[in-house]
Amino acid sequence: MSNHTSNTSATTPDSRTPDSPGVGWASGSRVFSFACSVVGTDWGEQIINARTRGRAKREYHLNVTDAWPDVPFTAIRARKVGAPHTSADFIRTAQYRGLPNVRCGQRVKVGEARGVIIGHNSSANFDVLFDDDSPRYAGEILNCHPNGVTLDHENT
Repeated sequence: MSNHTSNTSATTPDSRTPDSPGVGWASGSRVFSFACSVVGTDWGEQIINARTRGRAKREYHLNVTDAWPDVPFTAIRARKVGAPHTSADFIRTAQYRGLPNVRCGQRVKVGEARGVIIGHNSSANFDVLFDDDSPRYAGEILNCHPNGVTLDHENT
């Protein structure tokens, strides 16, 4: 399972907008950050980049139930924070991969498919959420090696 989240507490997300370099919204690609938590626990919040609150809750639930399978989906809370969040761990991964200026929320191409970077995972790859109208991976989140990812300047 890929881990495309930040384990930091909710902080102010970066102030990037669709007008910022490398950031844009194409069909089915608008992404926000959501602070997710479990009711009745002191686990703190985890930031999830997703299109909707429901998708953020689903991703968080998948992460939580790996270790605690009895946590019901109805115990998950999510609140919208704003623009896609880029964690310090993501920046470290991007630097390690030789792409120090890449951030979450940037539009990318993987082959002919277009999407948005929403995070990273333990294999030091990027997690890409593909556009709903992407010809091959519509709506999927895939673990993509940075060598196969190019910034999509055409669609920003």
